[in-house]
Order: sequence, then C-alpha cells, then structure tokens
Amino acid sequence: MISLKFSILCGVLLLNAQNYTRNWEGSDLPGHSFAKFEDFNGKQDFKIKLDKNDSFIFNYTATVKKGELRLEVKSPAGTVLTKDFKETDSGELKILNPKGEKYKFIFSAKHAEGNFDVKYKKI
Repeated sequence: MISLKFSILCGVLLLNAQNYTRNWEGSDLPGHSFAKFEDFNGKQDFKIKLDKNDSFIFNYTATVKKGELRLEVKSPAGTVLTKDFKETDSGELKILNPKGEKYKFIFSAKHAEGNFDVKYKKI
C-alpha cells in the first residue's frame, strides 16, 4: 500500500513540475494586469473584467530576456490574437463585442524571463 501511495505522489509531483514559475511579481486588477518573472514555465489565464456588451481597446507590452512567451486573446467564438514575443514588443487591439462574449487573455511560456503589461478599457 505504501508503494501505491508513493507512486501516486511521484506522479502528481511530476505532472506539476512541468508548470512552475520562479520569482513572479505582479497583479491582476480590472483593466490592468502585469507581471515580471525569472522562469515562467506553463500558462496563466486572465479574464477581461468588463460588462457584458462592452467593446474595448486592448494594449499589451512584453519583454522577453530569454525563453519563449506567447499571448493569446480568446472568446468562446475563437482566438482573436496570437502573439509570440521576441525581445520587446507592444501592440493594440480594438475588439467590438456586439454579441456580449466574455474574453480572456492567456500568457504561456517556456522558461521565459521578462515581464508583461496589459491594459484594457471600454470604448
């Protein structure tokens, strides 16, 4: 019985070891999400906190010193932006939302060091 418990524990730890981040400092506030990190490995989802039918402007900036960092902006209808970052990059996206969909943005990384800053506001 001990070997079964030990095997399950090792399996859980192995699965969780693939998604970790070292020295993450950041915040997720309505209209503004930001973070800096030393070794971001995995993914982090953020909900866009606006009223149901709000259209919005989405601004993003990211700096990658090493590793890989990707940003995706999604709604239930599909992906509206996919951006892979190399060094420092920024952009703006205008999203019209007549159907009242809920949007989210996702950062995924493979051993990335750097930071990101995302701001969005109702149009």
